[in-house]
Amino acid sequence: MEDVDANMEFGEEGSTYISPIANPQLSGRMLKRAMKLLKKALSVEKLAKQHQMEKGNNDIVMTRLVKRGVQDVTKAIRKGMDGIVFIACDVHPIDVVSHLPVMCEEANMAYAYVDSKRVISNVCQSKRPTCVVLIVKPPHDLDKRLQTLVQDKHDRLSYLELYDKLNSAIRDLHPFL
Repeated sequence: MEDVDANMEFGEEGSTYISPIANPQLSGRMLKRAMKLLKKALSVEKLAKQHQMEKGNNDIVMTRLVKRGVQDVTKAIRKGMDGIVFIACDVHPIDVVSHLPVMCEEANMAYAYVDSKRVISNVCQSKRPTCVVLIVKPPHDLDKRLQTLVQDKHDRLSYLELYDKLNSAIRDLHPFL
């Protein structure tokens, strides 16, 4: 009987398991914006690391815009970093990530659930599934720092605008913040 319940929970049609605490879950346009923001943060991080290798400039803030994994995200929240947290809906057992929403609410941090671990790991270009990702809030002087890395002004502004839009949209959508 337990096998039947497990199959019903995970779905027989190839659908993924959705955690009962997965609220709010991003979908459609919001999900695309979230993944676009994650891609941009990773690309800025990569550019900063390349610039650091070439010029010897040691800009730690720019090389640490994305935190991956439960342990790193938990540590970042506990240390007081601000940002947006994306949690995968299909994490099983749920106890692995069940403490994160409470920590985010206590820290007044925006968080949302994403379809699956595979979606996050594909955007992060990782072969291992990633349960949770934190996009650190951009520093107030990010535009000045990005001038040395990105020549196109549109790319610099779109990252900041995208972060602000997504942060406010998640806060509007969220029932607990």
